[in-house]
Amino acid sequence: MKNFLQSLIILIALAFSTQVNAQRYLSEIFDSYLLTEDVSFGVNVNPLISTFPDPDVPLEMVQWQAEMDFLNDLIDASITNPDTLLSYMNFFYPNSVLPDSLQTMVKITPLEMDVYTPPASDEVTNRPVFINVHTGNFLPALFNGATTGDKIDSVGVNICKQMAKRGYVAANVNYRLGWNPLSTDENVRRGTLLQAVYRALHDVQTAVRFLRSPAGGPFGIDPAKFALIGQGSGGYVTQAYATLNNYNTEIAGLPKFIDTGTGLPFVIESRDGTIDGGPGFLRLHDPLFDFGLPKDISMSVNMGGSLADSTWLEQGDAAMVAFHCLRDPFAPFDHGMVVVPTTNENVVEVDGGNIFIRKANEFGNNDAFSGIPDGNSFTDAARATYGQTYEYIYATQPTMTVSEGAEGLYPFILPLNGGTSVFGNQVSPWDWWDFATLEAVVAATNAQMGTNFNAVDINNSGLFSNPNMSQEQGLIYIDTIMGYLNPRAVLQLDLATGIGESIEVRDAMKLYPNPSSGSVVVENDKTKMSEIIFMDAIGRVVFSVEVDGYQYMLDHDGWKRGIYFVTVMFKEGGQLTKKLIIK
Repeated sequence: MKNFLQSLIILIALAFSTQVNAQRYLSEIFDSYLLTEDVSFGVNVNPLISTFPDPDVPLEMVQWQAEMDFLNDLIDASITNPDTLLSYMNFFYPNSVLPDSLQTMVKITPLEMDVYTPPASDEVTNRPVFINVHTGNFLPALFNGATTGDKIDSVGVNICKQMAKRGYVAANVNYRLGWNPLSTDENVRRGTLLQAVYRALHDVQTAVRFLRSPAGGPFGIDPAKFALIGQGSGGYVTQAYATLNNYNTEIAGLPKFIDTGTGLPFVIESRDGTIDGGPGFLRLHDPLFDFGLPKDISMSVNMGGSLADSTWLEQGDAAMVAFHCLRDPFAPFDHGMVVVPTTNENVVEVDGGNIFIRKANEFGNNDAFSGIPDGNSFTDAARATYGQTYEYIYATQPTMTVSEGAEGLYPFILPLNGGTSVFGNQVSPWDWWDFATLEAVVAATNAQMGTNFNAVDINNSGLFSNPNMSQEQGLIYIDTIMGYLNPRAVLQLDLATGIGESIEVRDAMKLYPNPSSGSVVVENDKTKMSEIIFMDAIGRVVFSVEVDGYQYMLDHDGWKRGIYFVTVMFKEGGQLTKKLIIK
């Protein structure tokens, strides 16, 4: 049985310990954070401004290949000397100063992240990582008809701030954008969207590998503890990241991912790169992939996105948590059609949290937190919806039932919009923006690019599906998300044990025999123990004792059989929690 109650144990142990580290990861233990902005973690082809070659025009194909070969050689050389790539950047950016003869088909873009860490006073150097993936419909802000679509979106920034204050490292990443939502051809809409998700998947893989590389060292990262959290389209990316692992069966083998005109998959590995980040005709080399750095994660958190296909999900995939408005008309809560927010056109059928969380539980992927007891207000609120049926948004589907026992799913049951359009139902109530800032951004964009965006129209479009938008409302939703997510993250990432302690102290901590019958020895030969607390499986303190030494033997004859948790406080500060089985 997995240690389901470690987060509760830490909170109870506070009654016996003044160590502030006991609250780490569950609540904010720091008043401030450090921010390192615009950290470059990679570079790749920019689909928004590159001139992709026509396969039927040999000269274009030859030129593209020559430019890609040139860039790949520079990337290989830049591993030891970054200036060799930077010195050529102007040739691959849009630059009106360059003569036509020097213009290139390939245009590249740097990939950047903002990294939030606990303040310098934090002594922990092996901190778990959350990577935030923003929303935006895979198009730049404004061009997507919305105020969001960047690593500076309010919700992502505030999630990262709060994570850093809890003791995590949080990275807010940008990724490459671009697809064609305006096409009247469903093949084009579906194909270019899947390619956009695929590129974003690669970029987030690069971010994970970058933070695991020596370049991530200054941020004090535990390379074994990575989680992703994504809003909207970012949620599609995090779910794809956690599940997509077999090109032949999960892309080339699914009819909905095949172009009905050509008979070819929308994503082709030789062209778009391999699932795990390898190069392709349209994708530059990633040296972090070449170095063999792992891309593994332990958890995927989805806020208002969906999973491209539930068959991608398998036993052993990362644990999942989902926050989803039940009446979301764009990203289905259950099984349904993705709709383009700007045009309301259908794109592709997908599966929402009501399906993929249930399936993750069936596979055992969420076992780490499936046994959390009732009593927490956020957990109780989510569980109160399980198995319940609610009025839904379509005449052809008038009701929606939340899956039974959907541990890991937090449905937001917001009022049904009874107006003429289903698209007035709320989608992302955690989002907020400032109208004055929007006006300034619109004016600057119009002046620079010759566009004619209208701040009032964009603002009203956002308010249509987020009518009570405000910073206050957004922060309330983030509080709910944090309150539900963090106990589960603590359990899945195994953060409740060894908080604030060295690896040597953790390794020296022993309970034996375990399973135990009659008596058990608690021992740590690296540092003196000061107090030991024994708790049962629902967090009740069964026995506690003050000690002054490296070893203690407990006679537990007569105790009930089952799972117990042993929390040890140390003379020099800090604590460790271990599971004990009494048989």
